[in-house]
Amino acid sequence: MVSVRGMVSLERLALSDREVEDINRAVERYRDTFTGVILTVDTVGRVDEITPSTVLVFAVELQTGGDLVVKSWSRKVPREKMVSQLVGYMGKAAGEYKDFKRFPDVKQNFKTLYI
Repeated sequence: MVSVRGMVSLERLALSDREVEDINRAVERYRDTFTGVILTVDTVGRVDEITPSTVLVFAVELQTGGDLVVKSWSRKVPREKMVSQLVGYMGKAAGEYKDFKRFPDVKQNFKTLYI
């Protein structure tokens, strides 16, 4: 359900077991809201090795069961904080999406909800 795109591969991110568990818990928690998670991860400049302090640029796209997607703006974050930012964003996005769905006449005009 989670895919990674961009210049940084999943292997280069070297997620710890705990980070994988955190992502899996978030995906499970919001599985009724989001059907897919696309993480786009790039580096700032050329980076040979990714360390916890390496600054990454990442954006999240959360797919819903309908025509609407929920996206984040790109943000710079140290590698060590990326997973916590992702998990926090998913919670915020789920709340915003549920609020948005309360107005069925509005969602017909939007294909992407940025938060």
